[in-house]
Amino acid sequence: MRISRFFAGGLVSAAVVATLSGCVGAPPLTIFGGLADRCFPTRTVDGGYFALIGITVTNDTGRSIILRDARIDELDNATVAEMSVVPVPSAYSTFGVAPGGELSTEQVDLWRDRAPIEGTVIEPRSTVEIVVELHAKDYTDYAGLRGLRLRYDDGWFSATSVAEATVGFVPPWSRCGAHLG
Repeated sequence: MRISRFFAGGLVSAAVVATLSGCVGAPPLTIFGGLADRCFPTRTVDGGYFALIGITVTNDTGRSIILRDARIDELDNATVAEMSVVPVPSAYSTFGVAPGGELSTEQVDLWRDRAPIEGTVIEPRSTVEIVVELHAKDYTDYAGLRGLRLRYDDGWFSATSVAEATVGFVPPWSRCGAHLG
């Protein structure tokens, strides 16, 4: 099928259609690392108990992508206080997890450099971490999240990447038990 327009009696072909017809959408993102099934103990603080959970996101392609939105699929006895993006300083270093918000020296610097998800650009072959500040609603039992959806685009096409896993935590007087799975 050929798309064309007439201008002042002449025919002008829409070459852009042929150029874009081979594209199938924005490049895929890889979500891994911090979002693997796991449970960990955390200490209580004045406001109950919570954790900062880093979820590693890698753009393995040759095109930049722009993050638009991040959503948790399911919350179990938890609320999300904040979701942000932090840089990954090296291939061997990630934000990881901060039970009770107790940050290591490296995590303090990363947390200080966090940015909103909307509009963050992940350059080609680069990695960032989505950090979720997750608070327990009921301070006596397990709290966690299941699944993460990232909506993004490459300036032309939009896509969604999904990670299906469960990450949660328990207060110091409890055990993780059968909360995963």
